[in-house]
Amino acid sequence: MRFTILGSGTTIPDAGRGPAGFLLERDGARVLIDGGGGTIQRLARAGVDARDLDGGVYSHRHVDHCGELVPILFTMRVGADKPRLRDYPIVAGAGFAEFLAQLKAVYPGWLEGRQWSPKVTELPLDGPGEARLPGGVTLRTLPANHSAGALHLRFETPEGRSLVFSGDTGPSENLVTLTRGADVLVTECAVEPNDPYGGHLCAEDIAQIVRVARPGRVLLTHFYPGVDVERALRLVAAEGVEVRRAEDGDVVTL
Repeated sequence: MRFTILGSGTTIPDAGRGPAGFLLERDGARVLIDGGGGTIQRLARAGVDARDLDGGVYSHRHVDHCGELVPILFTMRVGADKPRLRDYPIVAGAGFAEFLAQLKAVYPGWLEGRQWSPKVTELPLDGPGEARLPGGVTLRTLPANHSAGALHLRFETPEGRSLVFSGDTGPSENLVTLTRGADVLVTECAVEPNDPYGGHLCAEDIAQIVRVARPGRVLLTHFYPGVDVERALRLVAAEGVEVRRAEDGDVVTL
C-alpha cells in the first residue's frame, strides 16, 4: 500500500502546501482521500491523471477537504480523449449523498457522464463503519469529534498493514481506538492548547494518543499559523515514536 501526501496544509494560502489531500494506491488501484483546491494538479505532479481515479473517500465535507470534488467530476466528464466508462465510487459519512445532490443541482448535468455517475456509499456517524475499497483495501471508520459528517479513517491491507488518518477532530477516544496497532498515524496538529475554536488537536492531544495507542510511525499535518511545529514534534517524539512533519509529495509505503 502506497500513501502519498498531496496536501499537507490548511485553507490558509501557502505556496508550498495545498489543502488536505492524499492518494492511496494498491494493486494498481488509485483512491483519492479528501482533496481540497488544487488536488487535480497535485495528482498530476504525482503522475496520476484525475480521470483515472478508481474512487474517493472523504473524511468530512469542509471545503478544504472536499473542495476539488466538483472539478474532479467535471474533468472526468469532459475528458473526450479519455472517456470514462465506469462509475466513480465515493465513500463518506452519512449526509454526503445529499451534499452531492445539492452540488449536482448547482451544476446540472455536469458532474456525471453518459456512461458513469458518482455513486456514494455512506458510513454511520454514530458508530463503526466498514467499506471495501478498490485494490482490496478495507476501510474502517469511527466518528470524529468535528462537524460536517466527520470520520476517522483506518486503511487495512489483507497482509495486515494499516494506516490511520485522523481527519479533522478534537480529542477523540474513537481515534485512540482506531489507531491501536496501526503502522502509521497521519494526524492533524492544527492548534495550540486552549485554542478557542475547538474541533482540532494540539500536540499534547497527539502525545496522549500515541502514549495509549502506540502506532509505529506518526506524520503530523494540517498546522495552522501560530502552531509551534518544532515543539509539537518534540512532544510527540518524547513518547518514543518516529515522528515528522508531512510535506506535500511525501510517500509512505507499507
